[in-house]
Amino acid sequence: MGCCFTYCCNKNKTQDDDPDVHTRLLSDPVSNSANTQCVSSDDQLAQYQNYLPKKANEQSVLNKILQTTAQNVIDVAALGPHNIEQNEYLERRNQYSSKLNHLASTARQPSINPQGLLVDIPVPEKILSGTPISDLDFKLIKRASHKFKVALGELKVKQTEDLIVPFHIGTM
Repeated sequence: MGCCFTYCCNKNKTQDDDPDVHTRLLSDPVSNSANTQCVSSDDQLAQYQNYLPKKANEQSVLNKILQTTAQNVIDVAALGPHNIEQNEYLERRNQYSSKLNHLASTARQPSINPQGLLVDIPVPEKILSGTPISDLDFKLIKRASHKFKVALGELKVKQTEDLIVPFHIGTM
């Protein structure tokens, strides 16, 4: 192994301080001091050899992580309706049906004959040959549509609460 810190220990530095691959973008006041200590990776490895985890210890840590992950995983495929008992399934179905019927009865029913602008006109010639709208009505409609356009342009949405809600799944 060689020295991993050649960028700080390089004895062949150019005197003109040209930027290269190892030049720091932001100066570090600690590393700019004259007491910069360079340690090779071989020295560090020899110094901390006793602190490296043993193979068996590392395997037990990995097994513990695997067990914790397996406990926190929710198997969605196993949560089908076949895991629910028959009476619980029927009870949920009845509750859902009663809520649906209640909402359907309290909801405002649309009228049978919807009133709208697009209505079939059997004889369009009769309507088109009638008297046109007055200039005052035309100007009123034009002003109202202009005000509506301006109001739509000034419409803003204000965020009042978070869009992402955490579910706090994990430690219980």
